[in-house]
Parts: sequence; structure tokens; C-alpha cells
Amino acid sequence: MKKLFTWFVLVFILLSQVYSQELPTLKSKSDFSLKGSSIETPLSKYSKLSLNKDMQVKKRKTISSYYGAGYSFVIFTAKDMNEGYPVFDTRKGDFLSEINLYFGFSIARALTLEIEPSLLFTNNDRAVTFFVDPAFTYAGQTSNYVTAYHLSMLSLIPVVNARFFPFYTQTTSFARLFFIGGGAGAAWIKEDYDYYLGQLNYYGSTFFTGSTSQWQPVLRVMTGFTGSGGQFGFGGELRYNIIPLSQNNELFITRTAPNFNSVDLTLRFYFSL
Repeated sequence: MKKLFTWFVLVFILLSQVYSQELPTLKSKSDFSLKGSSIETPLSKYSKLSLNKDMQVKKRKTISSYYGAGYSFVIFTAKDMNEGYPVFDTRKGDFLSEINLYFGFSIARALTLEIEPSLLFTNNDRAVTFFVDPAFTYAGQTSNYVTAYHLSMLSLIPVVNARFFPFYTQTTSFARLFFIGGGAGAAWIKEDYDYYLGQLNYYGSTFFTGSTSQWQPVLRVMTGFTGSGGQFGFGGELRYNIIPLSQNNELFITRTAPNFNSVDLTLRFYFSL
């Protein structure tokens, strides 16, 4: 009985010692767990910082600017102008070239303004016979025809364009890139060539060399699409330019044709600032 009681006391003391050692450990774990819930770790700080950033409303700039260059295929609508200066002469391999430079900026989410100077030029070695009215008299002969060759033309056209994007709210659709617009400006037109006088298909012996120039107003309507944004983009446009011509008795195509109107197919490349 005494041995049993002694063993019981020893077991009790042993268990008491084990329990007394484990209790602080459990307590410390519990305290760490409770305290850990209130400690801000680097990860929790990062999460709060990200959350605060997400909660803030981002302010976007309403004004952006861009610049770039383009190339236009110019098709004159007046018969005399188109025959004298075709967009491409298959017989001679000559191009009617127009290079565009531009700088633009947005004044609203759906509206941009743009300054665009264009340089149109051509120099071909073809012969063109055209009709003039009234007839002219030279060396006792009267004729309504002039034959020109070595034709050269240079035109500087500064224009201010405005573009409106009617579908700008459709942010996930290609339609947001579509625009309609117009422009106004001026055109300086210079033409020079060698020519001789005579009837149609008649080659006279008297040759002349001359030039003429004039300033005219420009009106423009256009439509197309522009780039989708980013640092670099491209676009395409269809334009119709309305440019009158001052007619007089000078024997030049730009002085006898009714107008300098043209349909332009334009490819543009731009860089955003």
C-alpha cells in the first residue's frame, strides 16, 4: 500500500512537472498568435498601400499632343489638271507626290486640332496638249491649243484640321478610332514648263518657257481612322480638297483649269509626346 501510494505520488509529481513546463509554452504561443494579429508585417503594409492606391481616383490628362508625317496620293478632279498631272504616269513612271507634316493636340476627349503643312510636287517629261479659251493669236495664226512638256509644279498647302471621334465612348471597339473632320487654310501653287503653240497634235517651231504662281484658299472635308494609342501609331484618311484657281490669259494649266480640287488617299504615321 505504501509502495502504491509512493508510486502515485511520484507519477503526480512527474505529471505536474511536465504540465508546468508545457503551460508557459502554450501561453507564449497563444500570446504570439494574439499579438501577431495586430502586428503589421511588410506584406500587410504592401497590401494596405496597394488598396489605398486602388481606392484613389486616377486623374488622366485631358490634353495630349502628337506629331508625325504622311504621304498622299492626289487625284485631281478637273480634267485638264488630271491629264497634265496624273497621280501616276505609267508611260514615264512619274508620281504626283504630296508629303504631309503635322502637329496636333486634343482639346476634348472626342476632338483634336492639328496644324498640317503639305508639300505637293512633280516634275515630268511628258507632253500634254490642252485647250484654251478664248483663242490666242501668234505670228498671224489663231489657235486654241497649247502643247506643254517638261511640266513642273510645286505647291505649299498649310492647313488647320479638326477631327471629331463620334464613337470615342466605345473603348473596346475599333469604331472608336473612326473620325470625321474638316480643315481650312491656303495654297501657294507654282507651275512652270516649256510649251509651244498650235493645233491639237501639231508641233510648232516656236518654243516658250514660263512660270506662274498664285495663292488660293483651301477647304477640306475628310474621314478615316487613326491609331489606337501608344507611342507610335498609323492611320488612313480619305480627303476632298476644294481649291479654286484664278483664270487669266496665261497659257498654263493652272490658269485655264476650273479648279485645283482633288481627292486624296493619305497614309499617316504619328508619335505621341
